[in-house]
Amino acid sequence: MSEVADSSVHLIVTSPPYWNIKDYGTIEQIGFYQSFEDYINHLNLVWKECHRTLMDGCRLCINIADTLSSKAIYGRNKVVAIHTEIIKFCEIIGFDYMGSIIWQKIGNDKGVFLGSYPFPRNGVIQIDYEYILVFRKSGKSPQPTLSQKEFSKMTLKEWQKYFAGHWNFPGTLQNKGHIAMFPQELPKRLIRMFSFIGETVLDPFGGSGTTALAAKNNGRNSISYEISPDYTEIIKDKLQTYQGDLFGTSFEFIQQQADAIDFADMISKLPYLFKDPHA
Repeated sequence: MSEVADSSVHLIVTSPPYWNIKDYGTIEQIGFYQSFEDYINHLNLVWKECHRTLMDGCRLCINIADTLSSKAIYGRNKVVAIHTEIIKFCEIIGFDYMGSIIWQKIGNDKGVFLGSYPFPRNGVIQIDYEYILVFRKSGKSPQPTLSQKEFSKMTLKEWQKYFAGHWNFPGTLQNKGHIAMFPQELPKRLIRMFSFIGETVLDPFGGSGTTALAAKNNGRNSISYEISPDYTEIIKDKLQTYQGDLFGTSFEFIQQQADAIDFADMISKLPYLFKDPHA
């Protein structure tokens, strides 16, 4: 994310690709056809860039789900605790971990019949929830203007609902071009909670543009990265870039230069290198 200046964004809201679950159709993708070790270390490169671009005192919010791995990977079924590795690395590079919200994705699955049903012992707990990890970059946060504060106020009902440790709303149906969209409600809440009107929100895994849309609808600027060019039209359609609005919203789509990047070398220079203890 070299295009984004140091300490220039007020909030980062993102949901990285699932590990070994979704194929996003690009050679450079993170998550598919990767070992867990490679997956975590490539994600850590992103979190390092997030720390660089985020302003002091501001938040990084990561929506992530743990994964039930198959016997083909470890020789046995086990849950891979992805969220714990993210917390560990983010604290090592200077973030303060500020807690998690449990997002209960009600309504997406029909039943819970994993494992030895109907017999005991070997049933498998359904992972029908995801984590929203919240981190704060140390330092003094930028001060909003009086006008920004006034127009960014939350009601008491919103505050109590948004800052609760459990959120209950369904995920987005996976049939609209992008295979793992989260609902706009998720980034909308985080944007309202941790930024002010007119500030800038970054999403390093832009996907179908849901975070950008939530930012637009709530009076924030946004920057999104998306590795798959196939999603460009989906994003443009979602943001309604072909028609103007009352606020004169402008959009810019930039094609990154395809420079050769030595990811192995970059990973070797990280302050912490993850090694899979179960590999």
